[in-house]
Amino acid sequence: MKILLIHNQYTSKSVSGENIVFNQEYKDLQAKLGKENVLKYEVSNDNAKKLEVLLSILFSKIHYKNVKKIIEENNIDIVHIHNFYPMLTPSIFQAAKKSGAKVVHTLHNYRLWCLSGILYRNDIGICELCVSKKFSLFSIKNRCYRNSLVQSAVAQFSFWYYNITKVFDNIDYYFVLTDFQKKKVEAFGLDSKKIFLKPNGIGKIKNNNVEKIGYIFVGRLEASKGIIKLLDIWMSLDLKYVLTVIGTGELEIFLKEKYKKNNIIFVGKCSKERTLESISKSKYLVQPSLLYETFGLTILEAMSCGTPVIGFNIGTRKDFIIDKVNGFLADEINLKEVLIKSLVTKDYEMLSASALKTAKKFELDYIINKQVDIYHSILESNKNEK
Repeated sequence: MKILLIHNQYTSKSVSGENIVFNQEYKDLQAKLGKENVLKYEVSNDNAKKLEVLLSILFSKIHYKNVKKIIEENNIDIVHIHNFYPMLTPSIFQAAKKSGAKVVHTLHNYRLWCLSGILYRNDIGICELCVSKKFSLFSIKNRCYRNSLVQSAVAQFSFWYYNITKVFDNIDYYFVLTDFQKKKVEAFGLDSKKIFLKPNGIGKIKNNNVEKIGYIFVGRLEASKGIIKLLDIWMSLDLKYVLTVIGTGELEIFLKEKYKKNNIIFVGKCSKERTLESISKSKYLVQPSLLYETFGLTILEAMSCGTPVIGFNIGTRKDFIIDKVNGFLADEINLKEVLIKSLVTKDYEMLSASALKTAKKFELDYIINKQVDIYHSILESNKNEK
């Protein structure tokens, strides 16, 4: 079995979970199947030239030819695509299909239905206006792609073209990351027979048994991540409730100026290692994202440290957090109440142990074995079809 992994990397300046997952899968699959059996083809938005991207946005002849050549010269069985937009374009789906490979696409976001990819608009909240409309103009009007009218118009017209020309029909199977996401895309019309549930994986579980103090937030500092709602609540809490905020973003300066209190500590951007160390020393991770999200990597990383998670009962959170078992589920109205309860609970040791148990289900070794099993089942079904 020979696999070709493909990804349009986001810029190096952005913290992209998709980039992390792609790089990790490439490394793990090579270790599992052998370096000669797992190849990759990737481009980076760091190298994107606006005019070139614009001229090839509907169909990239260069990447079509390059991918087709790699598949045919290396007898690739499965082409697994992560992100394809904007540089690669769906031309790579067609190249893979015409070369006789099976085509798999991981849905890291909801961009096939929503231009922003997150089904969310600032000041509005969850938004599914465009999902049921074949030619919606809402995405352009609301500048849903990179908050730009021009870029939104270009992106929307390109996706209309993709759908009209049915290029996504070249995809044989989709990987989704959670049961919530699976049900969501099925509701959007994706054939359930073409969907595999394959979550992302996390590293080896390490329970260091360190003393845990305080609460921690890890994420981009933007409204959609719920950081403003969280800090509003924190301003009304007693000083014994200490919150460490790790991350950077468009709101960083504003937040530091508005929320000045001794029990709110802004750390800024940290390395992966330092972030995990800080999480492992925290009593709880708070995940107040207002988005559906497609996965919960930070949640699982916290649980892998024996740190229970407090999260809003939105989207994927219920796939990981079991209320009062490995953390707490809350809503915007009762979050303060839940935070107060979390500090005095007598069941903390049980919560921590259950968090570790949950994380074990997502260890990389197990997940990569599951992924390889899915690949084999895809090839087996292909043989049966023939």
